Amino acid sequence: MNLLSGLEKFGIKSDGDLDITKSPNQKNAQGQEVKKVALEDLQEKDLVLQKSAQCPICDHKFKYLAVKSGKVKREGTDADTRPHYHNIDTLKYDAIVCPHCGYAAMTKYFEHISGTQMKWIKEAVCNNFTPLSDDVPETYSADEAVDRYKLALVSAMAKHARTSEKARICLNIAWIRRDQIKEIPDHTPEQLKKRQALIEEYEGFYKQAYEGYNQAYSTETGLNSVAIEYILANMAIHFKDYGTASKLISQLLGNPNTNPRVKDRCLELKEKVVAATSKS
Repeated sequence: MNLLSGLEKFGIKSDGDLDITKSPNQKNAQGQEVKKVALEDLQEKDLVLQKSAQCPICDHKFKYLAVKSGKVKREGTDADTRPHYHNIDTLKYDAIVCPHCGYAAMTKYFEHISGTQMKWIKEAVCNNFTPLSDDVPETYSADEAVDRYKLALVSAMAKHARTSEKARICLNIAWIRRDQIKEIPDHTPEQLKKRQALIEEYEGFYKQAYEGYNQAYSTETGLNSVAIEYILANMAIHFKDYGTASKLISQLLGNPNTNPRVKDRCLELKEKVVAATSKS
């Protein structure tokens, strides 16, 4: 029986096959059925899109790449909360750069800038910047992303940004470099040299982030203290600052606002500290 019979008078035809639990097949311009792509099969280029922006300093209109937030699939985090997503590193897409004047910032800060800060950035950045092409690549490489963050860091320093903003930029650079290090072998002198350069940059920016967050933690308001303490505890262990790590871990374990999963991880960090200090 054709349950949709009677619609012919409206120009709508039905073949009589009705199943409301099925999704209708999409077809392209050629009438070919379009198969739905699973999130697992999406590549990096499928997970980003071009967005438009207008520079608050020079008014230049341009496009940049941003992540399609609803399309990314989280796979986990490193011990220090560095996030990982399937087929894409979302950190590469969190810095906006004006190709005309060189002003740059992390996405959440790009439009929020005062007149005085504009003046400082023009003097320190824009007056010396060599304009770039407005062309937008299919994706950002790790090196391109780091360059964009470095430009954001220069602007952040020029505008006298909060230490936490500068620390976050440094941390993102360090995280990107750390993943690059894992991917580069050291079988040849050239590979070894490149890997060593990345290690030095990773350690340098990670140290800047550690010192920056330490300062921000004690001087700034409005920060997520639990998140900052947990990141700092991990970084303190990396730099063998075990006294600071122990203090932060104790604070987290004694804080009723600390998530139970974070507390479990803190117990693991505590074991690392005990093991490291017992050897010395």
